[in-house]
Amino acid sequence: YLPGVVGNNFQVPDSDALDITGDIDVRAWCALDDWTPAAEQTFLSKRAGAGARSYNFNILTDGTIRFFWSTDGTNDVTAVSTVAPTITDGQPLWVRATLDVDNGAGGYDVNFYTSTDGTTWTQLGATVTGAGTTSIFVSTSAVRIGERVTNTNPIAAKFYRAQVFNGIDGTKVLDIDTSVITAGSATSFTAVLS
Repeated sequence: YLPGVVGNNFQVPDSDALDITGDIDVRAWCALDDWTPAAEQTFLSKRAGAGARSYNFNILTDGTIRFFWSTDGTNDVTAVSTVAPTITDGQPLWVRATLDVDNGAGGYDVNFYTSTDGTTWTQLGATVTGAGTTSIFVSTSAVRIGERVTNTNPIAAKFYRAQVFNGIDGTKVLDIDTSVITAGSATSFTAVLS
């Protein structure tokens, strides 16, 4: 359980596998205390301060899901789901965002999805398309689950799993499964990192 207090998160150090510059697929399985939180909350982030920003996946106060990334480490490109998931507070849900950096039509596409089992996905709202192809900046930031690396936007949720794929349905480069944590006082955990 992550209580929505700064400093409560899971963290994995930067690695080459996490420095994705092209298509990316991020997923989280959690049960938020409030699926329309009073302040935005972070599922997953590889984003520190200016010059060290890669990507961020979070939920906004209206319940919509946002994925944003930087092409230069400082300036953000943002996509927000066109609708919010229909879910009861405290209930678990998989949420997912994919970024296609080159959709073949001179732009990029971001799609959002939900799932009850992490296998069968339903698109959440419409595809968000932007002009021009894009890329993700390679930063040295760690990956944090449940909070931004800048110690902001902590999540209040039972957090079960977080995954990062290089490519859409591509190579799984990070898999954090909190079921391996058997002690509430644990200060470390084992993640599957490619």
